[in-house]
Amino acid sequence: MRNERRLRQSGFSLLEILVAFAVLALALGVLLRIFGGAARISGVADQYARAAVIAESLLAAADGEIPLQPGETSGDVDETFHWTMSVNPYQGEDPIQFAENLPLVPYQVDLRVQWEEGDESRTYELTTLRLLSTRTGISGFR
Repeated sequence: MRNERRLRQSGFSLLEILVAFAVLALALGVLLRIFGGAARISGVADQYARAAVIAESLLAAADGEIPLQPGETSGDVDETFHWTMSVNPYQGEDPIQFAENLPLVPYQVDLRVQWEEGDESRTYELTTLRLLSTRTGISGFR
């Protein structure tokens, strides 16, 4: 009699195994969602990093390959990224008074890099100040 009870009680029942598989399937589903979301976020972060490098390169090329003069300039990098550079006289909260005979005037340079990712439009923006010559309209520093 004791041997019969031991044989019946050893191992797992079919119901216990089914419950264990159901719990395992739920846990794996959650883990796959987490890792899938992390991969998507990693891709978005990579695109932002590329946009930052493009924006910094364009600002470095400003007044060399790209004319730095008041107004708006735009272009494309690859087939993915579109950029727009806007150069306007600096209008800060506390405007600096410059003598009219000074050869350099501050200008605000706004650079926007845009790209499409799926159905979403993404943008990376940089803003800096540059000194432009009042005589030639070119940058005061090279």
